[in-house]
Amino acid sequence: MSDHHHFPEELQIEILKSLPVKSLLRFTAVSKSWYFIITSPAFISAHRRHHRNGNSATNLLLLRRYDKSYNEEKYSVLNDTDHQLLTLNNSFELSLPISSLSGYFRTVGFYNGVVCLSDDHKVDCRNVTLWNPSIRKLRTLPRPSIRPAYPFRFVLGFGASPRSDDDLKVVRVVYARKGVHLDKCRIPPKVEIFSLSTGLWRRITATGLNYYMVYHVWTQVFINGAVHWIGYKLLENQGFQSLIVVFTMADELFDEILLPDELAPVNPSNLSIMVFEEFVAVVKYSRRIHGGSCELWIMKEYGVVDSWTRLHTIELVGRMEKIVGFRKNGEFLLSTNKSELVSYCPNTRVFNDLGIPGIKLSFYVDKYLESLVLLL
Repeated sequence: MSDHHHFPEELQIEILKSLPVKSLLRFTAVSKSWYFIITSPAFISAHRRHHRNGNSATNLLLLRRYDKSYNEEKYSVLNDTDHQLLTLNNSFELSLPISSLSGYFRTVGFYNGVVCLSDDHKVDCRNVTLWNPSIRKLRTLPRPSIRPAYPFRFVLGFGASPRSDDDLKVVRVVYARKGVHLDKCRIPPKVEIFSLSTGLWRRITATGLNYYMVYHVWTQVFINGAVHWIGYKLLENQGFQSLIVVFTMADELFDEILLPDELAPVNPSNLSIMVFEEFVAVVKYSRRIHGGSCELWIMKEYGVVDSWTRLHTIELVGRMEKIVGFRKNGEFLLSTNKSELVSYCPNTRVFNDLGIPGIKLSFYVDKYLESLVLLL
């Protein structure tokens, strides 16, 4: 029963880090030595890096949706195999152990195997939760310390500093209202950060953040060590300029990335930020609802404005409404106004109904990765 003690620890680590999370959780009960190896921060990081760089992770997609027939928020892991229709047939379900007061959570982001959830669709943001579905553990964050008089606007960002990639962080940007006007807010906003390592919210100075951000349909992406949101600044001629607001997790500083001339004058509510093949991407919609068209733009060289390129234009015919994700084979996944998920090939311009129901605003798609983060 204790033959593994005869192997050098370095060899044990090499073998263990290649195993799936489910096996490792069982092996923590085999011996004290394996328990201490598997639950050590160094091993958790090594295991995550090994599987992030492997091929298996890129073949799985995390799909979140709200199924009205069951009145239930569902999380599924799907096989993203080339040239095959994406279906629920070969998927497996993840069980979220908590329920939203709003019907379903906003999925802020998915990083290092952990989902960041915010319960803010219909109520004040009282609960932010970090959930690792592969080890069935979650962490509900303390109530944020910045709570101005209601109503107020806020956005969240989720990621980690490259200096300590397992120390997950949530940044919260809060805009208090200005005077009696409900649609006018003060800048700069107030900002606080939650770090998993401390378990506390910490306020920081929002130097350079003289922008507003889309507050009702906001999205964020974490890439290149920074959180990115769609934002805008007001111009002297009563107009506005849309842009990307950036927050670097390592330095905890705000910056901006300018959009091309074709996107800068677009209403920021008609823009959505995404990641497409490791590029920062922005989707421009001709209008927010009821069809029209959309354009996918990517920034080929990070931070270089001249590298923005319009990659595809999609006519949102029939039921298609919003891009929610991308497949490895280049297909787009879109929600429809009939509460369904469809796939679309930009080369053939053919779309397929996937038979996956869900409220259109509830769809969230990302690459799936298992990890041991939050194990302790």
